[in-house]
Amino acid sequence: MNKIVAVERRTYPCQFMPEDPPATLFVLVEGMIGDYAAYVGHGREDWVSRFGHKLSYDEAVQVFPGLTKEKYRT
Repeated sequence: MNKIVAVERRTYPCQFMPEDPPATLFVLVEGMIGDYAAYVGHGREDWVSRFGHKLSYDEAVQVFPGLTKEKYRT
């Protein structure tokens, strides 16, 4: 299992829930060989880290600015 390194929670306006939109989670995980990947989704951190939508490097660096392309898993 990958180790969760960082989690960013963001909320965006939602047409159907204007009062309390659900949080969107961005989860950065470290692989077994020192590489990284980022995932986005709704739910618990561990669920998003396993089943979320994988972000490209260009998307991930917008949320986690310290990433380097050499260490990012494509």
